[in-house]
Amino acid sequence: MKQLKHYRESVFLKILNMVTEYLLVVAAYYVSGAIRAVVPVFLATSFSVHDISRFASAAPLTAGIVVFIYFFLGDYSTIHFRRVKMEMMRVFTVQLVGSFSMSALLFWSKGQQFSRVWMGLFLLVSFFFVFVKRVLLHYVSDKFLKNRLEADRLIVIGGNEMAGRFIRGIKNSRDCRFEFAGYFASESSEDLPGYLGSYEGIYDYLHDNSINIMVIADPLMEKEEFRRVISICAVYDINAYAIASFNDYILGHSNDAFREDVPGIYMFPLNVMSTDDILGVKIAVTNMEKAIQDICDRLEDWRGEYICVSNVHTTVMAHDDPDYRQIQNNAVLSLPDGGPLSEHSRNEGNATASRVTGPDLMKEFLQRSADHGWSHFFYGSSQKTLDKLRTRISENYPGAKIAGMISPPFRPLTPEEDEEYVRRINESGADFLWVGLGAPKQEIWMAAHQGQVRALMIGVGAAFDYESGNIKRAPLWMQKANLEWFYRLIQDPKRLFKRYFITNFKYMWLTRR
Repeated sequence: MKQLKHYRESVFLKILNMVTEYLLVVAAYYVSGAIRAVVPVFLATSFSVHDISRFASAAPLTAGIVVFIYFFLGDYSTIHFRRVKMEMMRVFTVQLVGSFSMSALLFWSKGQQFSRVWMGLFLLVSFFFVFVKRVLLHYVSDKFLKNRLEADRLIVIGGNEMAGRFIRGIKNSRDCRFEFAGYFASESSEDLPGYLGSYEGIYDYLHDNSINIMVIADPLMEKEEFRRVISICAVYDINAYAIASFNDYILGHSNDAFREDVPGIYMFPLNVMSTDDILGVKIAVTNMEKAIQDICDRLEDWRGEYICVSNVHTTVMAHDDPDYRQIQNNAVLSLPDGGPLSEHSRNEGNATASRVTGPDLMKEFLQRSADHGWSHFFYGSSQKTLDKLRTRISENYPGAKIAGMISPPFRPLTPEEDEEYVRRINESGADFLWVGLGAPKQEIWMAAHQGQVRALMIGVGAAFDYESGNIKRAPLWMQKANLEWFYRLIQDPKRLFKRYFITNFKYMWLTRR
């Protein structure tokens, strides 16, 4: 969010935030110990206040572990969060890990079992301290800074009744974060202040004035004029929104795609292909609904092109390798699979940005295949996995056409083999080619075959293993809390340890502000 940008650029404030939470966790140790000391004997075994000082060495170690996990998750990149319930689950999960860490530290170092009642109290108290601190910081800072920093400047396209409601709502709202600069319409309206001219004058106006948001409220705008306005938004890096006019449209889309700055008036983001430069990689600022719409609208134009599904690991690799970075940036889309990537975009003020994971994207298009008549080709993984994948698709996605499957050998292909595989893919007439070779191999393969393959290529990593049932996905609450990495680490620690504890730490260091 723009009004908190100074925090993201201040190392001092971030360190202060980390130290505060460190001290709160340490304080939770003593507070929970004091509460444990007064618990009646008939509810729990006897407990001496002396035990608090005897085990005191565990407090700073546990606090350090907890703060490191928060740092690893990127919690100190901003003091805002998206949803209270999601933040509550996130803090509770990390504090649960901290409680078990404290118990393990004492058991291994002291040779004694940590009090289970005390551990439960520590979990609750530390969760309460950290969560309340974050909620207060979130709301108090926003309230304090709202009228002290420059507001986003906004113009409206259209002079109809809906535009009038929106403009009046902005002017009358006490909590509005926008500065209304005026409106463009085919002709002025006596009921609306701030007329800036007809649509032909938009470009000249933006050349001389700084605008952050454009809201289109004219449902009768000509198609070519609409496209011109959207192109102008892309050129000037303006967030474009349209006012939703139909309730059935609103009800049929995700709530994450909408914002309600004026009560009763919904806006949805328009299809402006904006990107967020993260370590030199142009990551699309998008969410699942917007990504699906982008791909559906441009499927015919994008045949022969490729889409990268990027995460922290591939982004750091691209930062270190200019050739791989070029491959990522030559894709028609580089989608934010990793939670930290979409979080980076949200911290830059793109509130609707969220993860678009490879497994979920493939699932969404398989589900829509029957309605659109799409066919799919799968390239990668082992033949055993592909056989299981074929069975699962037939069972779970009736109507999804499988145009073919290829399990290439785990070695460099000969030119003859490569030519044969491309021929089979093209002759199948597939609309989508799902590539599951793993990074960076799949991106290199797609770039090498750009323009040769007549389907849209999408690199989806381990999606074949997920959909076939070889790998179990993390529970939904862990995915939403950006903790899916932890679930995968438990499943395959030997292979993923370097990725999560070295590559991800390097990402946090490189993107520090």
